[in-house]
Amino acid sequence: MSFFSMLSDLFDSEEYRRDPIPQDLPPDRFAAISIGAINAEQTGYFCDSLRTGSDVEEIKDNLSSYYDIEDRDTALETLEWLYTSGHRVYFDNIKGILSGRGAPIAVTGMDAETAERIREYSSNLQESIEELVEEKFLKQRADLARCSILAWDMGRLVLVARCCFDAGYISEEEAWRYILDARQASQGQYTSWEEFAAGYVIGRAMWSGSGMSLMGIISIAQGLLEDEESPWKRCDL
Repeated sequence: MSFFSMLSDLFDSEEYRRDPIPQDLPPDRFAAISIGAINAEQTGYFCDSLRTGSDVEEIKDNLSSYYDIEDRDTALETLEWLYTSGHRVYFDNIKGILSGRGAPIAVTGMDAETAERIREYSSNLQESIEELVEEKFLKQRADLARCSILAWDMGRLVLVARCCFDAGYISEEEAWRYILDARQASQGQYTSWEEFAAGYVIGRAMWSGSGMSLMGIISIAQGLLEDEESPWKRCDL
């Protein structure tokens, strides 16, 4: 067993957890739920259902702690942010210089928070490049210029939509609209789960930097791409 396989076992002892009440999702909805498969594996949520299978109070606590979501209004605000901009707006500003193919970023004129995020995310991605190349999510540094981290935002959009539905902040219809939109946006950017996984992992690297948490996400993504029981083996992007 590889190091990354062992690390994946530490993240979640039950892979590809299925809803015990079969949902019989049509193919398009199963594929749309699978846009959030990395997140589902990380959290131990159901991989084949709109509902997560987690405790509602725990979900509410996580939404509050990680996304500042407390009610319907903040839920919709965050879902719209993930869908329309998310963290990809920062990546698009820094990928040129980090790939070696762009001009330095001028932070003068930016508000203090944006400038600080640009510095932090640039540093995180810089320290992760060697690992991304080693694990074959990048061929070389220069490829950053052509990358998109839309997957990072869309994967989280699916996760947050599911959690907001379970928490009672949005309706089932609203949740499915965001989830299906996440798949449609991903299909417009990527041609395969391999490309999607690379976009997600690079986004995570920008957000968190190198380290054990990134290695865990890499392990999950590799498992989803390779394991025959993976949801990604059961549907197209």
